[in-house]
Amino acid sequence: MPLKLLHTSDWHLGKRLHKLERLPEQLLFLDWLVETLKQQNIDHLLIAGDVFDVPQPPHKALRAFYDFLGRVTRETSATVWVVAGNHDAGNLLEAPEALWDRGRVRVWGGIRENPQDHWVQLPFPGQRHHLDLCVLPYFRHHELGPWREIYGGEVVAQDWPEQMVRAFLANPPKHPQAVGKIFMGHHLFGLFEAAGSEQALALSGLDSIPLDWLASFDYAALGHIHKPQTLRAAKPQVWYCGSPIAMRFSETAPKRVNLLTWESDSTFQCQALAVPVWRELVSLVATGEDWQEQLRSVARTSEGQLAPAIEIELHLPAPVPGLLEQIRAEAQALGVEDLTLLPTFAPAAEEDRGQDWTTLLRLGPLELFESFYRAKYPEEPAVPADLLADLKALMEEARRAPPST
Repeated sequence: MPLKLLHTSDWHLGKRLHKLERLPEQLLFLDWLVETLKQQNIDHLLIAGDVFDVPQPPHKALRAFYDFLGRVTRETSATVWVVAGNHDAGNLLEAPEALWDRGRVRVWGGIRENPQDHWVQLPFPGQRHHLDLCVLPYFRHHELGPWREIYGGEVVAQDWPEQMVRAFLANPPKHPQAVGKIFMGHHLFGLFEAAGSEQALALSGLDSIPLDWLASFDYAALGHIHKPQTLRAAKPQVWYCGSPIAMRFSETAPKRVNLLTWESDSTFQCQALAVPVWRELVSLVATGEDWQEQLRSVARTSEGQLAPAIEIELHLPAPVPGLLEQIRAEAQALGVEDLTLLPTFAPAAEEDRGQDWTTLLRLGPLELFESFYRAKYPEEPAVPADLLADLKALMEEARRAPPST
């Protein structure tokens, strides 16, 4: 029988988009994922980091993850392998480890002192063959310190983080029964196309790991980049499978998980499984005349299980008092989540306002903020008093701050 693996990453449980909680979509994804594990008879699930959106996730997000692991161990025969991402707190991910069946759930929240602890074997069902799996969670360069003694002879002082990772990847265990090698990590590799919703990984000390360092592997299951893409289609196949839901309105690429079917003769296939869209994120460009019809069209055509969410760039000849409240009321009546309303004004209005740059340059911080607020929210009579008070307190705090050195 072949060995079947599923590669996913970047769930970001507990994520919010402006005021909108994404957990309802994420729970539907987890339900779908459990059913997929059962229907596809998956042997191993690879989760390549960023399980949570923040290091201290909401309790509902924690419950969602641990309930998912419980369902997998009860309802499927799959083993779950997890590495921490830069959004995760590694210690938090590993905390319940004593309660798990280590034969079914394994988590790497950080770098282990012994590099060999980052290598495991994935046995084929009913056979003596196996795959070697190498795991590398997100790390900061100082966390590689315990490896310096092991790889000391191969490391140059000035670029030791890079050379440490290179030495680690170049020294796999030698298992004669291994018919293939898989790498799973949460880091930047090669030249990729970001989705725009990822955080920078500067603290790791590595900008991007060269793909040549993965030459001994057959497949690399990567996390961190939210847009699905392959960096290399031939050996090794290198994949960012991407996030299962769009994190921003600008993310329009279809979402996927990767199904790997491995034969005992070392051949394998990589197949995309499309992830359903449970909530559509829709960007509209509308005018004062057609916004209502566009809004109704979104409500009519949405096929998601959850209410669609919209952002509207609203082109107007001049400010219209009360229009934004009218749009929000209409969206609520149609069952549409209105997340962002951005009014812009006709070129003539922009030109008129642009003639006053010399006046703007003479304004103080408070006056400049009030001018910005009136342009941003033309339907509001004045800047709210509490907002002005907060700004004044912030300015005073900045004034009293000691000079930077």
